[in-house]
Amino acid sequence: MSLLTVSMIIIVTTFGLANVIDNLVELGLSAIPSWIIVGFLYFLPLALILAEFASDTTQARGGIYSYMERGLGSKWAFVGTWSYFVANLVYLQSAFSKLPIRASLAVSGRDVFENATAILPALGVVICLMLTVICCRGVGSFSRFADWLGKATLALVAVLIIIPFVVVLGGFKQAATVYTMDALIPTFDLQYFSTFAWLLFAVAGAEVAAPYVRETENPQKNFPRAILATTITIGAMYILATIAVSLVMPLESLTKATGLYDIWEFIARAIGIPVQIFARTCMSIIVLGSIAAYVVWMESPIRTMFAEIPAGTFPSRLTQSDSGGTHKQALWAQALVVAILILIPLVSIITGTTGSENFIALLNDMASLSLVIPYIFIALAYIRARKAGMDAPFKMARSTPVAIGIGVLVLVVSAVGYLGAGLYALLEDPIDWIYVAIVYGGPIALIGLGFILRAVSLRMYARS
Repeated sequence: MSLLTVSMIIIVTTFGLANVIDNLVELGLSAIPSWIIVGFLYFLPLALILAEFASDTTQARGGIYSYMERGLGSKWAFVGTWSYFVANLVYLQSAFSKLPIRASLAVSGRDVFENATAILPALGVVICLMLTVICCRGVGSFSRFADWLGKATLALVAVLIIIPFVVVLGGFKQAATVYTMDALIPTFDLQYFSTFAWLLFAVAGAEVAAPYVRETENPQKNFPRAILATTITIGAMYILATIAVSLVMPLESLTKATGLYDIWEFIARAIGIPVQIFARTCMSIIVLGSIAAYVVWMESPIRTMFAEIPAGTFPSRLTQSDSGGTHKQALWAQALVVAILILIPLVSIITGTTGSENFIALLNDMASLSLVIPYIFIALAYIRARKAGMDAPFKMARSTPVAIGIGVLVLVVSAVGYLGAGLYALLEDPIDWIYVAIVYGGPIALIGLGFILRAVSLRMYARS
């Protein structure tokens, strides 16, 4: 894969326009400086760490597992990778359940499933199976798809940014949102801190291309360049897109449910072009980009989990791969688990209760917190590796103390993000302490489950 192809894979999987909408709804104009803070304190330092590790492990197949093993050893690399893998399973469940709604907006301009929610789980399972088939065809197949969709995403975001700036700054229309210092400056209270923590998770994803470093042309140079170029590009896209949306759309009319579609209608009206045709075309590109991203999110964590794990950690059938490095049996095992998670909400739909929906919501919260654990381990591994004298071709800082300081920054921000992400539950009255305990303790329990499965598998392997 070329430098451009790797860059497009990272952009497709990391940038999400829905994150722009969601955080504008939650934070208002203070989302703009918040993206800047997140970019400098977290996204860029983490990308630099990933780029340095990637340049030092160009023959590895395990992505972040290889990075964590480099600094922490196989046992703790397993812990970090297992957390990453489990969090991704629940993310896929959520993503496949939402995709039909987005597709309906692209085709008809409305949510056709509003009164037919029972159909969504079945469609989600079909999507899961179809994308698994694509994954099994190998990285060469879906990387070309992701390459094209990455370029289309860049073009779409360029339209979103350029038109509002031209229309408003050119004096053709007044800004839909009034900018004031009070609105821009975050309040820095507990509610903000809780929401800010989720911004950290919104920029996660630069590591998803790491298992494909061996398929990259001139990986020691091109892979770090791809990570750094896309990090700067994605950070700028989040900031400029947030400003652009606020220029053409009143924030009080912005909603998480339909904002991803509504913004294109506002832009079409601002420049006087057919509203429905423009909005549906843009939404179609978003849907296709989502599909490309989900394919990568299905295949990459499988390689991370199974490619370089020590023999006996999992049943041998899961660790087997073809000549291209694709773990087909592991992909189908993953599809089975995700399909079960997708179907769980059917219980509440059929019975008219909300128990299973609450269960999935709880899983989503646990998964989001589990996702930050690998970044804590990556930061720890980097600190240990630099202290041990890691001499990678690409260095984010030649000075070891400076590099370690940046690693500590990522470690601290990741840990703070973990603690802050569940603070909203502590703001409820009354506080649901059982929910709080499960949300914070759940990721630890999932890690414990991984240790148990690992121990059982290793014991069976030793006896065979």
